[in-house]
Amino acid sequence: MSKIKSFFKSLTFPALLLAFSTIGLILSYSGRMNWIFIELTLGKEGILHLIFPILVANAILLCILTILRRDRLIGDEKWYSALLGVSSILSFFTTVFGIVYFIIALTGEGKLATLLYLKDSLLVATILIFVPFSLLFLPKINRKTRNVITAVILTITFFVGIFSIFPLTPYKITSAPTVIDTGSEYSIVFSTNDYGTGYVEYNYNGKDYKIFDEMGGRLNSDSKIHSISIPYEHLRNNTYSIGSTRVYEQYSYGSHRGKTVNSEKYTFKYNDSENQTFLVISDWHTELDKAYSAISHIGDYDSVILLGDSTPGVDFEEEVVRNIIEFAGEVSKGTKPVIYARGNHETRGQYAGKILDSLGLNEFYYTTDMGPYSFIILDSGEDKEDSHPEYGGMNNYGQYRADMMEWMKTVNFENEKVVAISHSWTLCDVEEELSTMGWNELDRLGARLILSGHYHDCRLLGSTNSEDELSMLSAHPDIIGYIDGGKMNGGFVASKMTLSPDGFILEAYNNNGEKVFDENFEW
Repeated sequence: MSKIKSFFKSLTFPALLLAFSTIGLILSYSGRMNWIFIELTLGKEGILHLIFPILVANAILLCILTILRRDRLIGDEKWYSALLGVSSILSFFTTVFGIVYFIIALTGEGKLATLLYLKDSLLVATILIFVPFSLLFLPKINRKTRNVITAVILTITFFVGIFSIFPLTPYKITSAPTVIDTGSEYSIVFSTNDYGTGYVEYNYNGKDYKIFDEMGGRLNSDSKIHSISIPYEHLRNNTYSIGSTRVYEQYSYGSHRGKTVNSEKYTFKYNDSENQTFLVISDWHTELDKAYSAISHIGDYDSVILLGDSTPGVDFEEEVVRNIIEFAGEVSKGTKPVIYARGNHETRGQYAGKILDSLGLNEFYYTTDMGPYSFIILDSGEDKEDSHPEYGGMNNYGQYRADMMEWMKTVNFENEKVVAISHSWTLCDVEEELSTMGWNELDRLGARLILSGHYHDCRLLGSTNSEDELSMLSAHPDIIGYIDGGKMNGGFVASKMTLSPDGFILEAYNNNGEKVFDENFEW
């Protein structure tokens, strides 16, 4: 018992509390993008943002208490014991919450964002850990050991500094290109492992072209994602290659550039015939391996349709790279056109506002033609009221969807065979009147099919006897609604659409190779 009392009165006890509470703070802060769900569960919006500063203040208090104990400025004063007791409770909560919360975050879809937030916090974390260590313990260590520690710290600092100026990782292209149909031209998108310029090289009608990722004559070099716009006629059934030059720094007068890398040549295949096949994917939510497995059972296809929800949110550029750019590059191989419809989860996070430019799109809703078939790509936006606390006051999709409906009224097609594409079949999950308006416009345009995702199910609209679905279908009997599977029931379902003059075929396979849907329809 005396040893326990001695431990609680020692310098070691508050120092350990400080170390553990600091670790807990760093880990919980790394998963802060999910704080809102805890707050909503507790029914107290913003409560964690009030509690966290208190826990930080507790860590500062522990640092002060430790210094007081170290320098023997206090003895057995009651106020010290009382403060240390309260601080112990707060430190226990901080440590347990941080560790448990971090482990849970790593098991979910947002693990990449959590690790990236942790990476961003490492510099601050290092300071928070090293400064108390230096203040409390370094002066008490013998000279020889202190010199060793100092040498190690200086070495680490040197290499960190060199790495920040001259990155040691080899520069490389990290994805196959993705050729996105924007409705007016192609956008060739690819990624690199560091910042640099991007370009596409090809020959058209005997003339060599080198087209850069640029804006107003200024080459873009502040991103790992590169998008280059190419006219339809220049790329269709032609070969091209991609390249990039690393840019370490750029100044008002000059720049610091590194290695240039180039890809192999890709042959872009454009099918304008009456018989076309499409890979249809939705709601992969970072489950890339399962998605690839399901896709492997689809067979060959001419084009790719991505229906959105690649990730739970988009807080970092790296999430777009991994879950959209690299994924789309892998399934299209840079040789097939890709149509992209934004999912509601791609509207969330601090990088969400940059996706449009990253993919080289002019807008998230547009039209395009492939041979005798016309496509209208729509953006259903978020699936809750703009005022919902999940969005943090950052949404204005009510007006956005109203604007899209007005745009639909201006659309006309020469082709009679029309397919609509939208992440959510409702078009407007919140505004019933706008949904009705959108479906009325689809009727006017002659749309026979609407492809959608969002619900993590593989079926036709109306098959579950949903009143909303049956009501919309009864008002628009000529439109077939299909929900592509995506991530569902612990596995994944990918679809294949085959278009012909007579009609269309919808098939779906899960990641175990089982066919879970197969139906034919007439135009």
